[in-house]
Formats: sequence, structure tokens, C-alpha cells
Amino acid sequence: MKKVTKLLLFFILIALVGCGEKPKETTIIETEETRENLNEEKNTEKVSYPVVVEGANGEEIKIEQEPLRVVSVGPNITELIYSLGAQEKLVGRTEYCDYPEEVLSVDTIGTLYTPDIEKILSLEPDLVIASTLFLEESKKQLEDMGISVLVFHEETKLEGVYQIITTLGTVLNREKRSLEIVEDMQKRIAVITEKVQQMSPVSIYYVVSYGEGGDFTAGGDTFIHQILKATGGKNVAEESKGWSYSVEQLLEDDPDVILVSERDYAGFIELAPYSELRAVKEGRVYTIDENLLNRQCDRNVDAIEEIAKMLYPELFSKEES
Repeated sequence: MKKVTKLLLFFILIALVGCGEKPKETTIIETEETRENLNEEKNTEKVSYPVVVEGANGEEIKIEQEPLRVVSVGPNITELIYSLGAQEKLVGRTEYCDYPEEVLSVDTIGTLYTPDIEKILSLEPDLVIASTLFLEESKKQLEDMGISVLVFHEETKLEGVYQIITTLGTVLNREKRSLEIVEDMQKRIAVITEKVQQMSPVSIYYVVSYGEGGDFTAGGDTFIHQILKATGGKNVAEESKGWSYSVEQLLEDDPDVILVSERDYAGFIELAPYSELRAVKEGRVYTIDENLLNRQCDRNVDAIEEIAKMLYPELFSKEES
């Protein structure tokens, strides 16, 4: 039952695609940090409202004015709100929204699939931003109460994440910052691509779940596959679709490197027949924060960098010494 619950939670999270009060300005002590902040504010182009953006299934959403009170129904959305520097707008989050740590002080509105509509209404948001797991019934309830709801669908490519970021930037009046984030992601990925292009691809397998509940990994049509591909590695499950896999196929693939969550690491390497895999015997089973892969946001590039270093440590050892 514990394994089934964990797997169910994974699939809830994988479909997704985290607030302080601004101090009064009296005397500004100029430091390098304050100069940068002032320059950024000076150079920021303000978004002209109303704006029309595209949500899930091509639905056009009209945002009449800059949202000042936002509820996030998605951990990736919450993370991006902070990355965009719009955390002062965030008044509500789901129980799964746990990054960055400061977000834990923000009111919770329940789960992704079953948010507390009454709680959301009590927070008086002018915009709710959600994932595709947000029920149409909940969406209609909020819209009937005059609250705008923007729903993002799950992306299958990194370009889709860039689109989520820039759309949020437009909606939250952080357009310039959103473009900077996307540019930074693209540059960092380009550096990895250049480093690994001359290397022979290292085969890799990502453990979503294993054991009695069945074997699950990221097939070739999933977003996580795109992350694995960007590292220069070869996903052994590239030819499969969806998430289901078999232990027999995994044993036949016998990948060079295996990625697993810290929670599952000990159990995986100790349980037969996984313990017979070459990567286990050679100590090439590595742990990774699964949220870096599951949540479609700017931290996806952190996952790409971390995995690339696991696959090709010789390319990065000089940088870290």
C-alpha cells in the first residue's frame, strides 16, 4: 500500500507541469546589491494590461489588470513565482508547494487534485494559477465568483517550460525577468551540450518506482526523457511509451548509470534482482532530488547539470577542483 501511495503521489506531481511585506522606503543605504536592484527596476518594461495569454488546451485567458493576490495550485508554479521575484503576490499554495523554504509560511489551500475552494475564496485572490490536475468543476466555481483562473498543461519538451515562464512573466508583470531566466537556462544547457558532444553516450535509467508495485521509468514521450537527453546520456527506455517498464527489460538493458530518489536508494540497491545490475555493483547508482525533474520550472536546468556531472565526471572534475 505504501508503494502504491508513493507511486500515486508521483503521478500527481508529474502532471504539473513557492512572501514578505515590502519595507517602506526611507533612507536607502547604497550597496552593490541595492544598486543592482534599482537598476533592474529602472530598466524593467512594465506590462500593459489587459493582456491575453494562452492556457491549457489553447484556451485564451484575458487578464484585465496586474494580479496583486495570487493563489498557486502547482509546486512548479510556486517555484516560478519566486524565481520571477513576484512572491509578494502569493497568498495561497498547495500542501505540495514546499520550495523555496520561505513559502512554508504562506497559507495552504489543500492538495493539487482537491483544493479547498472555500479557503481559496477566503484569500480573495484576483488570479488562481493551476496545473491540468485542477478540476474543471473547481475552475468553473472560481470563475463564477469572478476569479480569473489560468491553467497550464503538462509540457513534453523544454521549450514548453520556457513558454510557461514567459507567460507567467507577462501575467505577473515580470516580463523582463522571465526572459532573463529563459536565456540563463538556454546558455547553461548549451554549455553542457558543447562539453558532452564528443563523448560516447552513457546509458541511463531513471527509477520512478520499482518492486512489488511494478517498474516505472520515463519513456521516450515524457518530459523527463527530454531532461535525460539534454545531459548527453542515452535513456535506455527511449523506445518505450509512458511510464510502465519491466524488470526483465531493465536487466537486459543493464544501464551504465541509474538515477533514483534518496528515499528509494537503499531499498533499490539491496533488493534482488536490481542488486545484480552492473551499475549497482560498480557504484554508479546516484541519488537526485526528484523535484528537479518532476516540476516543470527553471530548476530543470539544475537537474541537467547534476546528471551530466554524474555521467561524465571527467569533464567537470577540473572545474570543481
